[in-house]
Amino acid sequence: MRRKFWYFYMRAYIQLGLHFFYKNIRVVGAKNVPKNRAVIFLPNHVNTFMDAVVVATTHPKMSHHMARADVFNSPRLIWLMSTINLRPIYRLRDGKDAVTKNEQVFQQLQDFMNDGECVMMHPEGTHTMDYRLRSLKKGFTRLAFGFLEQFPDKEVDIIPVGINYDNPTDYGSNISIHYGKPIDARPYFEMQDQNKASQALTQDVNQALLPLVTNIDDVENYDKILERLKATGADLSNPAECNPIIQEIENGENPKPIRKIKGPGIINKIIFPFALINNWAAVLMWKKMKPTFKDPAWHGPMKLALGISLVPITYALQTLLVAFFFGWVWALIYLFLSMITVRSLRIGQSATRLSFHP
Repeated sequence: MRRKFWYFYMRAYIQLGLHFFYKNIRVVGAKNVPKNRAVIFLPNHVNTFMDAVVVATTHPKMSHHMARADVFNSPRLIWLMSTINLRPIYRLRDGKDAVTKNEQVFQQLQDFMNDGECVMMHPEGTHTMDYRLRSLKKGFTRLAFGFLEQFPDKEVDIIPVGINYDNPTDYGSNISIHYGKPIDARPYFEMQDQNKASQALTQDVNQALLPLVTNIDDVENYDKILERLKATGADLSNPAECNPIIQEIENGENPKPIRKIKGPGIINKIIFPFALINNWAAVLMWKKMKPTFKDPAWHGPMKLALGISLVPITYALQTLLVAFFFGWVWALIYLFLSMITVRSLRIGQSATRLSFHP
């Protein structure tokens, strides 16, 4: 009971943080998530642990997430990660007993699935900020088939999930989460040749994922296609809008602009200096932390981490300071203004060097 209370408390808190962090969060197909069956979510992998966060906070089920084992580098960290349902996945490079450890983790996950909870795995294996879907690994089929073998009276659905960011590193950007239609794993499990079954399920998941993500599969001309796609004003977080344009470009056509690319409005420009000074602690902390993250895919998640940890503390202390000198009416006015002006910080990612830009 305490485990579930902690999980849903943290999820609600992070949900609130996400609505401040992103300009727009669009969830498509949430009704595709079954209520009374075990589920394995298979999203594309873009933005390190942010992907797990946005999936966990946009569906109602309790979920468990896989992360590289090298992140779990101490017993205390293993315990902390487990409280928010992060589980290690071991690779051969992690030692000769990696397979045995994975079997133990899979057994835990299958027990959770038997209780009606769900699991999220990244079938691509590693993350990339490129707008394309890469080849999928078959590890998730082992989990699904193992569950059906251990619990023959239960069923498990595979849900492909498309995660799309218009800018994975930036605060105040757009994001969409597309839940695909469930794929029943049992028909594949009942195939005589399990290797062919695994390949068939992996291929079907790949086909189901393709329309759910903004996908530039021409690697050789990727940069040119992305530049032309951006020039149309298309929302990169909207695959239904982007993929037809990508197809036109790959076919040698000249797609028409969808919308004008607008800069920050005058009101945001006026508000920005106040927001920058008011959030001085998070801005300075990020500028200190940023050089330690060589992979830009960590920038978005770490900005979120600062936003849900340091910013509330800063606001609380500054509100108390305003109350001490000017009274609680002005303190509450200050807190209200802080919360409605913080989003103007997003213009600083291109307008100033005192910014969050990667």
